Amino acid sequence: MRSSTFSSSETPTSGSLGRVWWVALLVAGVLLAGAELGWRRRGFQPSVKDTPELWSLARAEASTGDGRTVALLGSSRFQVGLVPEELSKALGGARTVQLSINGSSSLPMLEDLAADEQFRGLVLCEVSPTLFFSVEPTEVRTRAGTYVTQHRHRTFVADWEAAMRVPVQERLVLLLSSVQPKSVLHHVLVNRSLPAPPYSRTLANRQQQSNFEGVDLAPLRQLWEQRHQSAHGKEPELAELDALLERVSSLVQRIRSRGGEVVFVRMVTSGGLRSIEDTRYPREQYWDRLLQRTGSRGITFEDVPTLARFECPEGSHLDYRAAPEYTRLLGQELVRQAPGAWPILGTHLNAQETPP
Repeated sequence: MRSSTFSSSETPTSGSLGRVWWVALLVAGVLLAGAELGWRRRGFQPSVKDTPELWSLARAEASTGDGRTVALLGSSRFQVGLVPEELSKALGGARTVQLSINGSSSLPMLEDLAADEQFRGLVLCEVSPTLFFSVEPTEVRTRAGTYVTQHRHRTFVADWEAAMRVPVQERLVLLLSSVQPKSVLHHVLVNRSLPAPPYSRTLANRQQQSNFEGVDLAPLRQLWEQRHQSAHGKEPELAELDALLERVSSLVQRIRSRGGEVVFVRMVTSGGLRSIEDTRYPREQYWDRLLQRTGSRGITFEDVPTLARFECPEGSHLDYRAAPEYTRLLGQELVRQAPGAWPILGTHLNAQETPP
């Protein structure tokens, strides 16, 4: 009668199992490498996920107390249009920290820095009229407020995890949500084609790069114009505007009391979107009053010919190819206004030749 037990010769050895696992890993690695290469050939590039945790890491860099920090507070226009490394060069090597948040007002972030006794640097505060001055809806401020609150309650573990994810995300296309199997399958079923690469990506320093080459711009222009016409809220009444300006003035004074400074910046816009902003928020009623009430310096592209010549392809943001030059020119304008204007940049700019 045949025995029901296996002989030792029929039992897989640990060596053969090990070889199976190595072969499986090799096949998986080849498949993943092939997929990575395939998506890259289709134009996809790695992009870091712009999360509250990533913002918190950048925010921590601003609280050094040494006065060498330039904090960028604004919306996606700052993230897309300004290159931190280029601005740092223009400002004598000052540490430049990108704290802008997509679709958000800069006011909650300004409040956060004003309350931080360790911040003594320079704030470049973006004034996107429909985000900065509007009173409703509140979403443009609640998102930034959420980031600030999460930063104040962050933990070492959360910071460590965020820092560990960044080097991987900035190197692998396969981590993009748009190339995950479920997303790809859905796109193929709905559109009968593979997904196209996104036109915007985020770098480890939270700078965003928008590549508008080959992008259908008409829908984007329509989207931004509709959003800035209505979705970003209504214009404030006179009393509401006065209260807002008084609030901003008090924040500026708190930063100045520690030796810091605030400079307001309006980024370039184009076409119908610019007309909407100029109509809803006339310069003399809003921008001019903001500078007068706060006693601050301000740089608007309208007043600087070298900045005014730039065009935003979809009306609201610069192409990544234009951002470095725009940043250098903005930095030069800051340097031109710097002598005697604020102490924070003095030590960094004295050795530089002021541009004509």
